[in-house]
Parts: sequence; C-alpha cells; structure tokens
Amino acid sequence: MTYAIPGNIRTNIVSSTSAGGDDSPFTRTRAVLDMMKGWEIMKAVTEGTDYLRQNSEAFLPLEPREDYDAYLARVNRAVFSPFTQRLIRAATGLVLRKPITLTGDPYWTEMFKMDVDGCKSDLDEYARRILMCSLIYGQSHILVDYPAPSGARSLAEERAQDRRPYWIEVDPTNLYGWRLDRESNYGNLIQVRLAEKAVLPSGQFGEKVFDQIRVIEPGRYRIFRKTEQIEEMYDVADGSSVGDFEVATTNKDYKQVESGNFSLGEIPLVTIYSGKTENLVSKPPLLDIAYLNLAHFQRQADLIHSLHVASQPMLVMEGYDDQTKDLAISVNYAMATQPGNKIYYVEPASSAFDAQSAEIKELQMQMATLGISTLSQQKFVAESADARRLDRVDTNSMLAMVSMELEQKLQKAFNLSAEYVGIEPPEVKISRDFDIERLIGQDITALTSLFDQQVINREEFRDILVQGEVLPTANEVKPE
Repeated sequence: MTYAIPGNIRTNIVSSTSAGGDDSPFTRTRAVLDMMKGWEIMKAVTEGTDYLRQNSEAFLPLEPREDYDAYLARVNRAVFSPFTQRLIRAATGLVLRKPITLTGDPYWTEMFKMDVDGCKSDLDEYARRILMCSLIYGQSHILVDYPAPSGARSLAEERAQDRRPYWIEVDPTNLYGWRLDRESNYGNLIQVRLAEKAVLPSGQFGEKVFDQIRVIEPGRYRIFRKTEQIEEMYDVADGSSVGDFEVATTNKDYKQVESGNFSLGEIPLVTIYSGKTENLVSKPPLLDIAYLNLAHFQRQADLIHSLHVASQPMLVMEGYDDQTKDLAISVNYAMATQPGNKIYYVEPASSAFDAQSAEIKELQMQMATLGISTLSQQKFVAESADARRLDRVDTNSMLAMVSMELEQKLQKAFNLSAEYVGIEPPEVKISRDFDIERLIGQDITALTSLFDQQVINREEFRDILVQGEVLPTANEVKPE
C-alpha cells in the first residue's frame, strides 16, 4: 500500500515571512521553499513523538466527524518509532567511528582541533553534528568567521589575545537565499542570506529577541533586523513555553543595523552535501525511508487506538429502554431481567487487528529493504553472512561518498581559516574503514593457538589484532 502526507502542512520551519514579492532580505527564494517541503518531513521523523504530537493535524489527520477531544486522546496515545533517526545516528557513527586526523602546523593539531567553534567543541564532536545535519536535510553549512581586528601587530599577539578563526554551524533552515555568479566565475557564490536571532538586553533583567538577516558578499556583510520583537507564548497554567510567535509585521518592517568588511575575497560558507542536486540545492538522502517511517507511525497509531477501544467491550442490554433508572454494573452487583431480555458484551473480531499488524510489519520490511536494518544493526529478517556482506557493498559506497564529501569540506574550512591567520592549513583525513565486525574472545583464542603452533608469525598475529581493533595502530599509540 502507498501512504502520503497531507499536502497542506503547517510547519514550524516556514514562517509568515517565508514568501513575498517585495525586495526584502527576509524573503525566502523559491528553491528554498521547495526544499523545505522535504525538510519538514525529515524534521518530524528526527524530532520524534513530541514534535509529531504538537503538529498532529499535519501528520495524524483528524478523521471525518471525529470528536476533537477524542482525537486529542488518540494523538496522545500515539508513539513514534525512530527508525530514521537510528539510521542517521548509525551512519554517522560508522563514518566517524575513528578520530579525524590532522597533520601540519601544531597550531591546528594542538589548539584548534580541540576547540573549532569557540565553545570548546573538538573537531570530532563538531563533525558529528555537521554530518548528522547533512544526512537529515541533504546539506549542512559551516560559516568560517574571524573576530574583528584588535590592534595586534603579529600572529603571536593575536593568539595571546585569543583572537582566532572559529566555525559557526548554520542550520539549512536558516538559509533564505543566495546568488551565483553567472558571468565571470560561473557558479561561484556571490551572495548568501542567513537568518539569525538577535537577543538584546531589556531593562535590568529582561531581554528582547529580534529576527535578523545576515547578508554576506565577497569581502563584506550587512545585517538587517526586524523592527518588532519576537514574543514568546506561555501556558498560563504552569508557565511552560509553548513556542514563539511573531508580532504582526510585514517584510518592510526592518532596517539595516550593521555592516562591515572582512579580508577574504570569497564568501566563507562551506556546504557539506549528502544529496546534492545543484549548487546549494539538495534532497534529503533518507526522505523515502522517512515517508515509510511516518506511514508506520500512522498505522501504529491506528492499531493502538483500535486496541484501546476494543479493550473495553460494550455492554448491550436488549429489552431495556432509555428510561430505565438506577442500573449499576459491577462485580459486586447482580442484575435480574425480564423474560426475553438479553445482556451481553460486544467486541470486535481479532482478525481486524491481525490485518493492521500485518501492514505494520510490511512497512518495517520496506524500511529494512531500503537499508535501515544494515546500518542500525537491527535485523527484521534473518540473513546469511554472505547476504550481510553483499548488503554492505551498497552501504559502504554510500558511506564512502559521505565520508569523502565531509573530508573535502572540512579541508575547505581549514583552508579558509588558514587564509585568515596566514599559515599553512593542515591535511585532513577521515578513515574509510566502515567494517564493525571486530574480533571477539573466541577469535583471539583461535589466533593465539595458531601463533603457538607457528602457523602464523608474530607480525601476522599483530596485524590481524590491529585489523580486528584489538590492538591500536602505530599512529594511535601515544608516546610516554
């Protein structure tokens, strides 16, 4: 069977300022709006149960003539199974299961690698977040920034002042638009617009939040800010936040609040793709699995609701009218009836539940066929060792592509950072070893026996243990 998500999705991504015909920096381009349709689906399957319940009318539609209170009860019983999220985490873990290696100037290997964003995120942690974001949306972005000049006369003085490049994670949903050079350097990025939140102090203890757009062009930037602040809605019962809403504004209600120049002759935005279709345009690589995951959620919600209803059989009393008073049904009461009256329970046949369960299992099989079982290490069907190896051929090719893309774009980010500080960039290497079948105790015992019998020599014994990740590689051994 085929399942579809309703077309009119009210999203948390798309705001009232997403589209417009005026010349406003807050206007999203058509290419961005087209991508956001898939982004919302991916956001739903990665955020999970809470997000789907909050946006239930988009992903679990209200049935015709269904009472709204009953609908809310059905929504609150629905639970999402995060197949797609587990797949993304597993793929990220396979690509980055070994540390990223840097070779070059100690400035990069000793200092920058341990704090790439100015918030004490090491390179491996930062790369995991970037890669997961790319697998979710089909792209992710790194903005390479550098603090404004401070009067330092040398690189050593700048380092002493802790002035250094740092990387900013840019969520794809904050990309509002761009322009490409169609003349001299065809395809080069010449303008990009990024959405931000400006948090400004208000009074002695409060703060105000404003929407703003950062427009970046080669060598310069501008910041445009909405003139009305973003308000936050609170539940009056317990004071908990229930989301942001925007004070009624138009795209014209903004002003330029800042501008400046930077030394690079290009826009320091690095895009990591996992499903590129053209420059800055992509498709989430796991979108098909996400649709199946949502269909699985819908069918599972139907089954949970049906079981809830069926677990409370309906009492039928034939021969009684609505005027009958003072009837009490309990284990402590007996009921006397007139001749011809009947009292019995009605409950649905179990065959209806069997059909729903079969649909759910079929959806699980479809997700497994698309690769979720291989990467998440969860098997819905038994497989031979040869079948698992064949499955990994396609998996590894996809992982290798993602790994090479991440490696190249991290290298690009380091190259831009090096231009800021005037030193040679490091060389970035990401392991392509995605095999997670490590040696276990029985394997080691057997190998030891072969070594004792002189079937294999010492060097072969060690090489096998290194490949099986029992022993570290030579470059992983730290000198004392």
